Amino acid sequence: MITGLVLIVLAVVLFMIGAYVISKSFRPVSATVELSPGENVTIGAASPGKALTTYYMDSINKSLEVNTTEPGLIENLYTSGRYVVIYTITNGTGTLYLVNNYTVPVTVEYNVVSLSIYSSIASGFLVIISIIIGIIGVILAILGAVLKPKT
Repeated sequence: MITGLVLIVLAVVLFMIGAYVISKSFRPVSATVELSPGENVTIGAASPGKALTTYYMDSINKSLEVNTTEPGLIENLYTSGRYVVIYTITNGTGTLYLVNNYTVPVTVEYNVVSLSIYSSIASGFLVIISIIIGIIGVILAILGAVLKPKT
């Protein structure tokens, strides 16, 4: 029974550490800018092992042009009324820009999240392991309580 309780406490600690690291990596930075025709805004830099993600809304509700300084994987999506751009590269450092490719000024409200792929995997692993350890701890605690020698 004691072993089960120790495993439950260990599982809670591991879960909290994993959840904390995940929550720290998902803190978006928000900004609003007005772009004249042809003007751009620098979203941020991506490096190997990091995914640079931005989601934005603009005043004309049309997708803006996306430019980068280094080739990489770029994914453009439209979901829940927001445009989403995900940019990753394999080597070097690349900068992501949003460009007003229209003939009218555009107000852009955007959020940026720079996500470390490796810390996300490690955090997810900690959470999964903590759940498994917690289940084992609960089973051992129940078995310890039920099979306790009677005196």
